[in-house]
Amino acid sequence: VQGLEQINPRNSYHFATLNGDISYLNAIAYVILTKYPEAVMPEEWLDENTSGWREYVKGVKERYSPQQVVERLAIIDRGRVTVEQIEAVAKQWAEASLAGRRRGRGGVLTYWGIGYNQMLHGQHNTISIINLHLLTGNLGRPGCGTHSQTGQPNAMSERLMGGLTGRLPFNQPLSNVEWRNWIADQWGVPRERLAQTALLSNPMAIGMMERGNEGDLKAMFWMYTTHIHMPDVEQLVRPALTKMFCVVQEIYRHAPNNLYGDVIFPAITWGEWTGGTYIQSERRVYVCDGVGVGRDERGNVLTEARPDMDLAIDKCKSIAIKLGLDADKIIPYEKKIENEYGQRFYDPEEVFADIIEASRGSDADLTGMLEVRDRDGVGLYDQLRRLRGIQWPAPTYDVAKQGGTKRRYMHQEGWKNPPYENFRHPDGKAHFFLCEQDYGPDGQYLKEVTQEFSKYGAKKGEGPWLYKNQELLVRARDLALVPELPDLEFYDDSTKTIADAKKEDKYPFWLGLGIVYEHFHTSKTIRGATTLKLVPEQYVEVSEADAKRYELEDGERVRIVTRRSSYEGRISVGTTSIVRPARNDVPDGYLFSPWNLSVADSADPKKNRWLVNAVSHRAWDPVSGQADFKKLAARIERI
Repeated sequence: VQGLEQINPRNSYHFATLNGDISYLNAIAYVILTKYPEAVMPEEWLDENTSGWREYVKGVKERYSPQQVVERLAIIDRGRVTVEQIEAVAKQWAEASLAGRRRGRGGVLTYWGIGYNQMLHGQHNTISIINLHLLTGNLGRPGCGTHSQTGQPNAMSERLMGGLTGRLPFNQPLSNVEWRNWIADQWGVPRERLAQTALLSNPMAIGMMERGNEGDLKAMFWMYTTHIHMPDVEQLVRPALTKMFCVVQEIYRHAPNNLYGDVIFPAITWGEWTGGTYIQSERRVYVCDGVGVGRDERGNVLTEARPDMDLAIDKCKSIAIKLGLDADKIIPYEKKIENEYGQRFYDPEEVFADIIEASRGSDADLTGMLEVRDRDGVGLYDQLRRLRGIQWPAPTYDVAKQGGTKRRYMHQEGWKNPPYENFRHPDGKAHFFLCEQDYGPDGQYLKEVTQEFSKYGAKKGEGPWLYKNQELLVRARDLALVPELPDLEFYDDSTKTIADAKKEDKYPFWLGLGIVYEHFHTSKTIRGATTLKLVPEQYVEVSEADAKRYELEDGERVRIVTRRSSYEGRISVGTTSIVRPARNDVPDGYLFSPWNLSVADSADPKKNRWLVNAVSHRAWDPVSGQADFKKLAARIERI
C-alpha cells in the first residue's frame, strides 16, 4: 500500500480496514448504483451475460449504504474508513468504467495480494471484487479486470494440476464424473479408485493436522511446502507431525520439515533440474532449463539428490506395486537423460507431453502444441523457448503458434468450439453472489463465534476439532467474521498498562502476521547474506501512539503472547526505526510481524524464539482452506 501511495500520493486512497473489505466493496456498488447509474451495465447486457444481478442489486441497496457500512463496522474499524472515502473511490470507479467503455480499453484493474485471501471469508472477498467488475463492465477488454497477484509461479502450476485434494487437473472438481473418468484413464488408474476418493470428506490441510492429532491420519508426505507457514504450529501442527509417519522431500538440510521427517529424500533445486515448466499469473507456461546436476556449497556433486519429479515417480512406482496396480501403465517413463557424472534422470518433456494430452477438451486445453510438434517438427519445450512461453488455453495449431490465448471470456479466446459460452459455467454466464457481512447487534455474532473459536487450540495436541464443526466455519465465513476478538474495552481504558494486561490475562491488541517484500514466500531465503542485512531479526511493528502510551522504546525486546503461544522480537516504531526494514505504518491498536524469520534464530524448537505462527489461530475458510493470519488477539510483555 505504501509503495502504491508513493507513486501518486495525490490520487491514492487507503482504506485502513482490518476486516471490512466485503462491506466496503458493496458500499462502492451502492454509491455507483444510486449516484452514477450510467456506469452500471445496461439491463440487457446483464441479463445476457450474467445471472443473480437483480438479487445482488436489491441486497446492496437495502443493506450497504456507506452510512450503514461505516456504522456496522465501527466495532473493529473504529471509523478509520469514512463515508467520504467510499464515495470518492466510487466516483473514480464509475468515471474509469465509463472512460474504458468509450475507448474500448482500460477502465478498472483490480489487484490483490495473498493477505486478502488469508481470511475466514477470503473466497467471499474475491467474489465481492468480481461482483463490482461485472456490475460496471470492467472485463472483456484490455486494461481492465481482476488479478490475483499471489504467491509464486509454482502455485499457478499447482492449481492447474489440481493441487487441492478435492480438485482434478485442469480446473475441475472430483465431483465431475465425466472429467474424473477421463483423468483416471489418462493416469492409467482404475476409474473406481477415483470414484471412491470422491466420496471422502475433505477437511483441507489444517483439518488433516487435526486428524493427525486424533489418530485418524497415519502418514503424510511433505514436499514443496513448509509446516511453519501453517497456523497454530505448537498446539496443532507439530504435535500432529510427531504422531504421524512423515516422509520429507527437501532441498535444504536445515529446512524445518526435516525436524519431523522419519524418512528424508534429498532433492535438488529447480535450477539444478534437467528441465521443467512453471506457470505464472497470466497463465503463461514457461520452460525452466536446469543445469542437470546438484551441488553442495563447496561445489561437490550431490550424487544422491534428485529432482522432485524423479523422486516422485520412483515413489509412485513403488506404491503402485504395493497396491497391486500396473505401475508401468501408470508411470510409463524410463530414465533417458544422463549427465557427465553418470546420474540418470527421467525426461520431463515426456511427462509434459502427457500433461498436454490430458488437457484435451478442458478450458486449459494445450493440445495445439502437439499439432505444432507433429506438423512443424518443433518440440514442446522448444515452442515455449521460442515464444517465451505459451498462455493456456492453446487448443489449436494456430492458437499455439501465436503463443496461446491472451484473454479469456466474452469470446476473446478467438478459437472455435470453446468448452463454455461467454463464461465458464454450464449456463455460459457469470454469476453474481452477494457476500454479506454482519457482526450482529452490538457485535453479538462476533462475540458468539469468537468465543466458540477460543475452544480450539487451547490444549496442545488435543480436541475439540474444527474439521468436525464445519457449521461454525461456514457461519464465520457467511457473516464475514474474525477468528478472535481482542479485549477492546481494556485497550480503550487509558489507565491500563502493559503490566496490567499480563496480570489480568488480557489481549488488547490486534496482531497480523505475513510476508514482507524482502522475503520470498518461504522461511529459507532469510539465510542469504543480503536478506539478513535487510531484515536481520524478528521485529514487532507498533504505532507511534501506542509506543508513547505504553512507554515502549524503539528497539526494545518484547514478547508477543496470544491465547496459544508466544514469540519474541524488537519493537519497531515509525519509518525511522533503528530496527530494519523500518516501514511501520500500522494503525493504533494493531501489531505486525513477518513470519519468514520464524526459524532464523534457531531450528531447535527448544531454543527457537521467533516462531510467529505458533501464535496464530487455526480457523480457516471452508472453501479455500486458508487461515486468517491478520486478525489475532495479542498482548505485549516486556522481557
